[in-house]
Amino acid sequence: MTKRAPKTLMAAFAVVALLGTACGDDDEGGASERFDIQAFDFRYDPTTLTVSPGAGVQLDFSNAGAVAHSVTIPDLDFEVVVEGGEEASDTFVAPDEAGALDFYCKFHPEEMTGSISVGGGDQPIEEDVDVDEDDDDTDVDVDVDVEETESEDASSDGGNTEY
Repeated sequence: MTKRAPKTLMAAFAVVALLGTACGDDDEGGASERFDIQAFDFRYDPTTLTVSPGAGVQLDFSNAGAVAHSVTIPDLDFEVVVEGGEEASDTFVAPDEAGALDFYCKFHPEEMTGSISVGGGDQPIEEDVDVDEDDDDTDVDVDVDVEETESEDASSDGGNTEY
């Protein structure tokens, strides 16, 4: 019986480890921060969120309205769509830098808007644009020859063109 106990104990630890991995920790997807947003026809509650830089975020979205709504965050390529009376959850990772991100309903972008403050920042987070400084295609020299005839010159401004 003592020989079986270590094997049984190891099997139990393996099951617990597998269940922990399958179910996640306390949050879905290992998110460290969790927020609830509710949609109504035609507004969000809340309209502002504050997240930590680099945090895993779980967004629980419920729709108390009669029509479909979304939470769309274009800068993060994130979107959750929910029909009226339904709910859904999804996760994203907040940017590492402080700043602000906008979100909106893709079906009602004028009426339903909100913002996410990353690390308390209020300036929009701009995407980094990678420019290769050694690229010869970035500077272009253009020579333009302009020829005008006397008839075009006289008809365009009465012959009073200064160069």
